[in-house]
Amino acid sequence: MPDPIASSSAPASQVSQPHVLLVEDQERAAHGLQELLALQGFRVTCAPDGPSGLHTARSAHLDAIVLDVRLPGMDGFAVCRALREHEATRHIPIVMLTGLGDTPSKLQGFETGADDYLVKPVPARELAARLRRLIATRAEESTRLHDQRLRVITEIAAAVCEEISAPLAAALGTLDLAMLRPGIPPDVRRDLSQCRTHLWEVASTVAELTDAGALAMSPPSPDRMVHLAPEGHA
Repeated sequence: MPDPIASSSAPASQVSQPHVLLVEDQERAAHGLQELLALQGFRVTCAPDGPSGLHTARSAHLDAIVLDVRLPGMDGFAVCRALREHEATRHIPIVMLTGLGDTPSKLQGFETGADDYLVKPVPARELAARLRRLIATRAEESTRLHDQRLRVITEIAAAVCEEISAPLAAALGTLDLAMLRPGIPPDVRRDLSQCRTHLWEVASTVAELTDAGALAMSPPSPDRMVHLAPEGHA
């Protein structure tokens, strides 16, 4: 697998720069656009063809990809399609570049999964602005999906806790009453005490799950809560 042409170096203080992969077979054009994007605040890695571009995209953490249509062997449309079919690169924003200004080529670019399409020569500021917009939009979408997943998980956790808390409280109450009976053999009392300890460990886990769920959900009403901690037991 060919190595990328070059990667613009970034000091430790600039690790937050958006990382963009530029797939361009013309070395002079690639380096020129790399330098212009670097001046706009991007960290740019270059790849000279489709296969090396796919390899880099799947092995590096990228914020966006700038993809030339006319590439040797594997054109940009095929690369874009392969990027969209791979789990690791499916959601990376892609801007396609071409010297072709006809509508069919643009439509083909969008059909293969491109997010934007620019005709060469591309002003660096315009490309940078479009990249920032796509990166910001994708970040917002990712945050929204994360929040949705978190809410579903916490709702499930809260429901499970609610189902467990009542029978758990009943079991603990029964054990407390059993241990108060006179004449219980020491070994039986020891087993009951051990069982009670294990149940309190479960109760502690349930309480932790309930607290975690409260981060994304409104707290349950008092009539739906079962207070597990008896007086004097933390």
